[in-house]
Amino acid sequence: MNIKKLLTPKQIEICKEEKSYYQRIGIKKNILQIAIEHNFIKKKEKYNPHSLELLKKYEIIISDENETSFFIECKELLGPNRLNELEEKLQKKIIQQTIPVREFNEKFDLILSIDPDIIEKKIKQFNAFDSDDTEILDLLEMILKHGIKNSVSDIHINAYEEFSWLRYRENGRIQAKYLLNKELAERFSLILKEKSGIDLIDVKSPQSAGFTEKFNNEIIDFRIEIAPSIFGENIVIRILDKSNNLKSLEQLFPKEHPMSEHLFHFINEKNGFFLVVGPTGSGKTTTLNAILTQRDRLHEIIYTIEDPIEYKIDFVTQFQVNESVGFDFDTAMKSIMRQDPDVIVIGEMRDKQSVQIALKASHSGHMVFSTLHTTNAYMALERIRDEGGDLFILAYSLSGVIAQRLVPMLCTCKTAASSETGKEYFKSEVLGYEKNGCIKCNFTGYYSRVVLTDIVFIPPDMKTRYTFYMALKNSTVLQAWDNLITFSYYQSAQYLYNEGLCDHETLQSELFSLGYMDED
Repeated sequence: MNIKKLLTPKQIEICKEEKSYYQRIGIKKNILQIAIEHNFIKKKEKYNPHSLELLKKYEIIISDENETSFFIECKELLGPNRLNELEEKLQKKIIQQTIPVREFNEKFDLILSIDPDIIEKKIKQFNAFDSDDTEILDLLEMILKHGIKNSVSDIHINAYEEFSWLRYRENGRIQAKYLLNKELAERFSLILKEKSGIDLIDVKSPQSAGFTEKFNNEIIDFRIEIAPSIFGENIVIRILDKSNNLKSLEQLFPKEHPMSEHLFHFINEKNGFFLVVGPTGSGKTTTLNAILTQRDRLHEIIYTIEDPIEYKIDFVTQFQVNESVGFDFDTAMKSIMRQDPDVIVIGEMRDKQSVQIALKASHSGHMVFSTLHTTNAYMALERIRDEGGDLFILAYSLSGVIAQRLVPMLCTCKTAASSETGKEYFKSEVLGYEKNGCIKCNFTGYYSRVVLTDIVFIPPDMKTRYTFYMALKNSTVLQAWDNLITFSYYQSAQYLYNEGLCDHETLQSELFSLGYMDED
């Protein structure tokens, strides 16, 4: 394609300047991409049934879809010509129904309020021209709503030398979204600080707080972390959606899961020490909360020590650590131990002190749950050793460890796999599935995420416990692994593949990142 024939000299100059700017900040873009972004060249239209442009053009709401049809809602039925035109574009039969105008307008306004195209246009506009506080507030609300609708776990605003970058963490992966100028990023910061009750003037100290918003009749909590970086304030907005993140243990580990029976047994013991481990964003808190909701909360005294409290759980007494007034983990634990607990939850073991506190509590006849940042179950034991944990108490108290991470789950629009690569890799009798794409999953092929686990349970008999203690003491834990109840990441991936929950490519990629080539 000869760009010079398609663009004017002025347009070419603009594209070259912008390309040079992107190169300086480490982003690769060619002139054609930039020209399309500026609408200097019209890109050939591909009709996406979830496209907001399409919905706006025909004034419709797509309520459902199956293999042969789209079900749409509208104020007035589309005429034969427009209906045929839409069916031709979408390559499916259209089944339409009218709904009251007021109901349609409410639904349609909600769709438009989280239109990513409008967000991008407004950001470009506000980057170039000044705007009042109300407009900036409305833009930030749109960004938050868009994040909630797309199950975004975190929104990052990272400051760099010439700009700030707004990015989403969606399904565990960072998605680069929008470039903000310095002034717009600072105004976002001020709005978030005001919403959260954070000191507006202090830009030199890390600060954290939160606020609550209502979205679609659901209460959504936002946790804000703001810290100074070399080029300005770094902002992280954690979206805490109870409807998505508070799950039951049966949802995470259904009855057909190979470890389900062992898990329900070990987490309901009267005393012991149980760990949920994994990297940041791996769903540790969700799993821990699911375990707590499985306990008999009406007939047990359950205390949690958290920093911060992410989700409020009924019939559980939750304590928020506040080191500024001297209420740290040590103080909280000493207080709780005098309050007749049955179950103690330590939100996260971050240092030597919290590790030792947790071990002592578990050895004194209580059931203790906690989380830790490690990659697998074995490394959790090594981490406790490194932090100076008492190996004798660990060996005779530890009930089990769940190491986990989240992997994308196939949408229901999945199709049968076209090759036997997954079948061979997982030594399976099942051909498996691969991603497809539909309205429900926004044409990504994936909808929500599922837990990939590495699990170990320590049987309670004294012979096994003594063998386990000697293995810990002599750094030969892996040699004693056969005496324990284990379920590796590979076995977990095999289960997810056989159940049709994940595709082979996703699971193999995750296993490679964990150091697995195959189970052998």
